[in-house]
Amino acid sequence: MRETGRASPLRALALGYASYGAPNPAKALEMLSQAAQDVRGRGNATAAAWALGRYAEEAAQSGDDAGALRALEQAKFAYDFADHTSEQAWVRFVTPYRMDSLTLSVYGELKRQELTATADSAVERLGGELPDSGVVVLGDLASALLRGGDVDRGAYVAHQFAAAAESKPNTMGRQRAQAIAAGLPDTEHDLASHLLTFASS
Repeated sequence: MRETGRASPLRALALGYASYGAPNPAKALEMLSQAAQDVRGRGNATAAAWALGRYAEEAAQSGDDAGALRALEQAKFAYDFADHTSEQAWVRFVTPYRMDSLTLSVYGELKRQELTATADSAVERLGGELPDSGVVVLGDLASALLRGGDVDRGAYVAHQFAAAAESKPNTMGRQRAQAIAAGLPDTEHDLASHLLTFASS
């Protein structure tokens, strides 16, 4: 029997977070596909955007370029109808900054030419006063640029991320610090060491 009412969105929440610790990419994609199904329909646009965005991220990392881009477009479309401040309480973290973060992650993994324009847009949206979720966006931006081959700019953003992550430490920031450190060039050895220390703190 199909779950109805609140059960399905809550299952989507559980599956979305569980996908980060999935034993393999195929399992993560299975979880996120189910999560996206659970939040179809009115009042769930933000949750759907997050589930589809996470699916795109995992698909990109598993080498499914077409699937990643398709899911990312679906996520963006869903977010056009979303209001993260008035839907379920647990989707309030899915701000425009977080959607930028997911998009950057996918484009960086796929080395898409849209990465540069998306990066510029994300930085402009962040503005001068960095929001709490800005640390995550800077982390994903640095990783995306490094993976996409824009090493100099990626290193520059990595320095910004390091400063922001220390002023606003959180678990997501520490996770990204480790990934950024792995992608830095040898010339940024000191920054890489600093980020690895921060990640394990």
